[in-house]
Amino acid sequence: MKQPLLVGLASCALVLASCGGGGGGSTPTSSVLSPASVLGTVPGTRIEAFGDNGSYYVISSTHNGTGEHPFQLDLPPGIGFRIVMITNEGTPEEVVTPIAFRDSSGRVLSRLVLDPDDRIDLGYVPLRMGRNEAAAEDLDGDGVLDSPMVLDDVGANNPLAQSDSDDDDIDDYNDPDHGGYHYGDDTHDPQDHDDDGVPNVYDDDHVAAANDTDGDGLPDSVDANPRNDENHGNDALEGDCDDDGYHDEDHDHDGFYDDDEDRNGYHDDDLDHDGRHDDDGEEDSDDDDGDSRSCSGLQSPAPMPEPTPTPDPTPDPNSTPLAGQALYNNNCLGCHSNPGRFAGISAAAISAAIADVPSMNSLSTLSAEEIQAIADYLATQ
Repeated sequence: MKQPLLVGLASCALVLASCGGGGGGSTPTSSVLSPASVLGTVPGTRIEAFGDNGSYYVISSTHNGTGEHPFQLDLPPGIGFRIVMITNEGTPEEVVTPIAFRDSSGRVLSRLVLDPDDRIDLGYVPLRMGRNEAAAEDLDGDGVLDSPMVLDDVGANNPLAQSDSDDDDIDDYNDPDHGGYHYGDDTHDPQDHDDDGVPNVYDDDHVAAANDTDGDGLPDSVDANPRNDENHGNDALEGDCDDDGYHDEDHDHDGFYDDDEDRNGYHDDDLDHDGRHDDDGEEDSDDDDGDSRSCSGLQSPAPMPEPTPTPDPTPDPNSTPLAGQALYNNNCLGCHSNPGRFAGISAAAISAAIADVPSMNSLSTLSAEEIQAIADYLATQ
């Protein structure tokens, strides 16, 4: 059975909490709007929510002396979440149940976005309480249902019928655009790589990248909670100046920068992987004390001083811009068609990128003189 990386099996205390009273979770902090809630009753369960931006929220149902334990999971509005419910967590009888629901056309969906102050009541969700009970829906016996439990099909309440995400007076169940928040066909779902309704952290056929610690599909550099820590503030996201829960340069809300074509967690022109465009005029900083950070974690640009005039460097006769241009065209132009975006980048930064970026490792055959020639050419752009 695939467990969320670094979350793993729960402790005995957590198992007791999920079947015996209460349970805590992260407080929604990735949005300035009032939190929304998903609530209902379950037969003793841990409820998890995985956000498009890498955030992770969890709560345990409360034992009340009956077979229907209530829960309420508070979530920030405006962010897409996948809901997962776990019974008998941490035991050999553990069953992981991804949750889905239908729209009015019958299409099965698993991504839910809420409005501020929404209270979405799922009613009673009749989860499978052991491996034998789940056997028909878990053919490989790994403890994760092969496909999500569709709430409409088991007598629970459909959340889309209770939400109007775009405030057009048409509930998301009947709204042709589902409130405008479901991904289009041209957008890659960050939390469900194969669109089977099973979040990546529980999907056996999802292979996490080396820089994706929690295995949710988002590199750590663009993940609001890189380790899926339940006590995390979900505030590791950088560059969310408008507090909508996504990077300001992530307009399709897929968790990646819009210009991150290789989906490695960095801008395509961020060769030194400092989280900024290489031509933004900002210097790298080792100041991590939070004093110079704003916009939900974005490094605040320092006031730009008046530039000090410097004399033009003496051209190296062995490294002319013409030679550098030929080297750039032969080695770099295929991926970086606009050399002007790298104007002023140093030879050291180019060398670091060749060493650190897998797709550039093949350029390690370039000599220091050739890399300097490329830098000299870019200085003329």
